[in-house]
This record gives sequence, C-alpha cells and structure tokens, in this order.
Amino acid sequence: MKKPSKIEAACFFPTPEHPYFHLKASFILGSREHYEITEIKVNGKRVRDYETYHDGLFVKDHAVKGGGLSSVAVRCDWKRNEDILVNFKGESKDKKEKLSFSLKTKTPYYNGYWDSAWRYYAGVVCTETAGISRDNEPVHLTLGLYTDRIADPEREIRIISVDPETGIQKEVPSQVYDVSRYECDKQSDRYQPTTVVEVFFYASVPAYSSKVYLAYYGNPKARRPVYKSNFEVCGKGLGLTLENEYYKTLLHEKSGAIDEIHMKMGANRIFAHHLETNGALHWNPGLYAPPRPWMHASDWDPPKNYSKLAGPLFVTTQRSGPMDQYPESNISINYKFYDRVPYILMSSSIEIKKELSVKALRNGEVVLNRELVEEFAWRDPDGYLGSMRVLEGPRHPKHAKVLPYDVPWVCFFNRKYQSGLGLININVTNFNNDGGLCRLFQPYSYLQWGPWIYYARPLVYTFASSNPGRLIPVPAGNVYYEEMAFLPVRFGMEKEHIQYLDDLYLKLTSPLYIKVIEDTDPRAPEGFMPPILLSEFEEMEDD
Repeated sequence: MKKPSKIEAACFFPTPEHPYFHLKASFILGSREHYEITEIKVNGKRVRDYETYHDGLFVKDHAVKGGGLSSVAVRCDWKRNEDILVNFKGESKDKKEKLSFSLKTKTPYYNGYWDSAWRYYAGVVCTETAGISRDNEPVHLTLGLYTDRIADPEREIRIISVDPETGIQKEVPSQVYDVSRYECDKQSDRYQPTTVVEVFFYASVPAYSSKVYLAYYGNPKARRPVYKSNFEVCGKGLGLTLENEYYKTLLHEKSGAIDEIHMKMGANRIFAHHLETNGALHWNPGLYAPPRPWMHASDWDPPKNYSKLAGPLFVTTQRSGPMDQYPESNISINYKFYDRVPYILMSSSIEIKKELSVKALRNGEVVLNRELVEEFAWRDPDGYLGSMRVLEGPRHPKHAKVLPYDVPWVCFFNRKYQSGLGLININVTNFNNDGGLCRLFQPYSYLQWGPWIYYARPLVYTFASSNPGRLIPVPAGNVYYEEMAFLPVRFGMEKEHIQYLDDLYLKLTSPLYIKVIEDTDPRAPEGFMPPILLSEFEEMEDD
C-alpha cells in the first residue's frame, strides 16, 4: 500500500480556476509510478469534484505522479474554524498497487461557506476579454438544477460576489424569472427532473480578469429578497413609462414602440418625433410592397401578441405578430430596460413566411424631431470617425448621408445642450431558415432630413434608387434580425464622448464570458454516458 510523504493541506475560498470552496493537498510520491485517484472522502462524505496537478501543471484522468510535487484540489464546502479529515484512495495504472492516505487540517477562521441554510450553490465565473473594465455589467444566467434541490427559485436564489483578494462574500441584487421544469415519469441516469431558472444580476469585473459569483439555492425557508431599485415603472397595457437615473422612456399606448426618451444627466432634453403616422420615435421593422401601404411595427394598434416581465432590476417587453397589411410576415420586437445602465436594448426580427415582392424592407429605423438635433456623428467599420451638420446634407427625398449597413454606432446630438441619442449596432444577422441564402439587395444605412430627421437600415430597397419602380421578390423563410442599444448620452464630439461610445460598442459586442461550475450530484452517472445514436460509434477511442 503506497503512502506519500510531506503531506500538506490548506483551504481556499472560490477562485476563477476553482470557483468553489476547496482544499488543496500537496504531497510527494517516492516512486515514478502514476496513480489514479479513485475516491476522496471529506469528513466521511464522498466528493466527486477534484482535479490533479504535477509540479503545478494539470494532469488528466485524476492522475498523480511520482518524481515531483503532486497536488489535488478538492471541492470542500468548508465552514469557518472547523476540523477537516480527508481520505484519499488510488491505484496504479496496472491496478496492482494501491494508494491510500489521509490528512487532517483546520479551516481558517474567516470567509468560509456563506450561509449553511442554503445547501447548494453553483460557481459562476465572469471573464472580461475585451480589455475594458466592467462596472454593473448586466448578466443573464441560465441554471439547470435538480428539481428536488429547489422549491421556490424566486425566494431561494441568492447571488454572492467573492472578493478576489480577500474572499469576502457579499450579496448582490438579483432577479429570477422564466422558471420552467422538466418532469419525467420514470427517472434514470438519462432522465432526471430538472428546474431551469433564468437569473439576472450585475457583475463588476476589471479588464482582462475574472470574477467569481456564487449562485446559492436550496433553502425552502428563505424569504423573498427585497432589493433597493433605481427603477420606476408606471402605466397600463402597452403605454408604460420607465424611469431610472439616466432617462425616462415613454412607450406608445397603441403600438408599444418607444415614443419618447427624456434624457436626464443634467441635460433635461426630450428626444421625440410626433409629426407623422403615430408619431413614435422607434419604427422598425418596416415593409413596403405596393399597392399596399408602407407599414411599420410602430403602426400596430395593437400587436397581436404582447407580454412584459417586470422586476426591480430590469423590465422587458415583447411584441410579435404579423405586420398590419402584411400577413406574409411575422415580426418581433423586444425591449430591455435596466435600472443601473443608461442604455435600452432592442432586438427585432422580421420573417417572411410566404414570398413577398417588396420595394422596401428595413430595420434600424429611428425618427426624430428637428428641434433638438443639429448634428450627426458616426464610426465606420474601418475605424473612420465622421460628423456633419444634418441640414448641410441634401434634403429629403435624397439621402443626407449614406453609411455601411453594419456601422458600429451613430449619434444625433446638439452641442449647445451637450445632449445626444446614440444608436449602437450590436448584431445584424440575416438568414433563411428554409435553407439557401438570405436575399439582401444592396444593404446600407442612411440619414435623411425633412420636417424630421430620419435614420434607417435598408436591407432590400429600391424605393430611393435611380430605378424606383423595381420590386424585389423576398423568398419565404428569410429572417432579418438585429440588436441595437438606444443611448441617451452627454455628447458634443469631445474626445471623452467619442471614447465612451467606442467603449460601449466594444462592451456590448464583447459581453462577459460566463462559465458555470456545479457540484456533481450523487445521482449523476459515473463517467461518460454515451448518447443515443442511430448507429454504434466509439467516441472514447484513443488517438
């Protein structure tokens, strides 16, 4: 029976490498034999979550080696100032020699398990990869939990931040939503009841680093948390008013589209339209297939489907259905409003269900009154920064400015009031879900002015061309999807204003990378569980 020498152990709080409470055991094996660690027990309870290292380098297959310093990092949900007994068992590769040893240690008197009333937790590692420090970055997290581990997610779940230097844990506000469950009549290794939970919280992570958050659950006696919010939501039906410290936004009472954005932050200016059709600020998606009239999502009265999700930290509204006058289409618009950030997230899609010949199919449409906006700035995809006085460009029906359809950001602004409304393009994706290529016809974006100031992203468009009588058949299955951020912002073309928009574009297009590490439940199958395949296939062959 092999036993190592110079055994040492220490307890650690969660780290990005090991986002759970853990113990590290270090030891020296006299021989050069390899051993696989086959069983670890902490205070008599088997633990299946551990990793092995040799001279500081990761070793696969839970192996430890002789001829250097071996170490094992073991998940150990230690509490402050308690005694720990760990038993290790292993065997050589030929299974002829056994490895067995134990160690005792005492845990630190500080920063142990957060609260024993919560029986379980998942480690959440948030990693910043774009080189920009994140403060109050919105994080939407999906958790899949054993159903018998959690009774009421909205009462039980707590998000706890872990200080990377001291291990101090601090509860951060969170919002639980969209709980769903998978039930099964007969449980087996393949089918186990699962509760799926969406959780929202804000993460703060320095540039090029990682931060650990713990999602605690499993306390059926927990009270529903109450968090202070910077959000006010009022109104009924589609016509909500949403307000935080940066803006107050009014949604149109008939269509649910953004109608007005009241910019705070010392500017106290209102971005609105209120000149034609329903007067909304945000219009898209839009379709024009004459002899039918030109219609937009903002013309809904009301949309076929509408839902909202309101909580203390964020509110989302979802509208969908066919566009008025165009049963061949199905459109969807989603808004997200947060209590701690100055921008509003918007995603929209338009699907063509039956071939439709159009003169215009557009997204990214915003219409503003000329009273506030005097200038227009943009960042090209190649990095060029441009600006112009709006009324110095050609007047409608000509385009005042033509830009690439995937321009990173644009901003309408007024230097006198240091007020601006930025549009950040996060994602523009077009595809055909029936197969084949999605039809685009000379996509671009443009600025126009007349009695109003107008910005749009044509994706199929002959209306403003030299041959405007053409109609372009758009095949069934075409889907045009985009994500944007509406940003009321202090803006006057100063260097810091430009940098702010550049940084926000980078943040929104390079969100935090999220990794979730859960403990291995005793019910989980041992080793790899092959999937159900149509034909036999050996997935575990060596190279």
